[in-house]
Amino acid sequence: MSGQWLAQEVSDTAVHVVPLDDLIVHTFSKACPCGPRSRVIPREGRPDGRVHTHHSLDGREFEEPDFATEDEP
Repeated sequence: MSGQWLAQEVSDTAVHVVPLDDLIVHTFSKACPCGPRSRVIPREGRPDGRVHTHHSLDGREFEEPDFATEDEP
């Protein structure tokens, strides 16, 4: 486990944040088996963006100091 993350822009309106060297290979899609959480990012004068944050299967989020346990809208 590297504990590192990758933020990958996959379109003009979508960014996926995926854990590197996880127990599975994550797909840059909302259909990834990890069940990524999506958050809308309002952008003035342009279509809203979305950040899709993937869940690690190795549990690295729980070791990070800024891990939030509350659900985002």
